[in-house]
Amino acid sequence: MMTPDSVIDALGGTKAVAQALSLALPTVSVWRTRGIPSGHWLPLSRLAAEKGVPEITLEALAEIAGRPEEARA
Repeated sequence: MMTPDSVIDALGGTKAVAQALSLALPTVSVWRTRGIPSGHWLPLSRLAAEKGVPEITLEALAEIAGRPEEARA
């Protein structure tokens, strides 16, 4: 099951995602516990396509967001 942690890790980790999306490191770090905001799903899915990680799609990110927090951990 995909989680915010697994998405970030698959894309190279917190620092790599923050740099790729021109965000502050703490912004991406907090996604690991609070979830990934929907405004960042499209850039993340594009980044995933660039990095060859086809399982990270808009649909997969929406599915993660739709799960109760306990199920994401």
